[in-house]
Amino acid sequence: MNAIEMWESLLTKSDKEIRKLAKQYGVDLTIEEIQNLRPLAEKANFTWLVTGIPDDVLKEAEKILGTKKYKKYKAMLDNLNY
Repeated sequence: MNAIEMWESLLTKSDKEIRKLAKQYGVDLTIEEIQNLRPLAEKANFTWLVTGIPDDVLKEAEKILGTKKYKKYKAMLDNLNY
């Protein structure tokens, strides 16, 4: 799975499936956090495949998750191949 697929999973998988998937990468997301990340995932488009996830989207994710959890989430995304 790559970082874009991870974001797309927010649109296609259940909250529980996403929570389980994130835990496999060491990130413990709450159902509320997952639900708050979904609108960001709706912004995903094909340019992300070339440019990566935009900084403004990542900053919004940090607001949702808090700095400590965001760092884990970002590290997870960085370790996934685009």
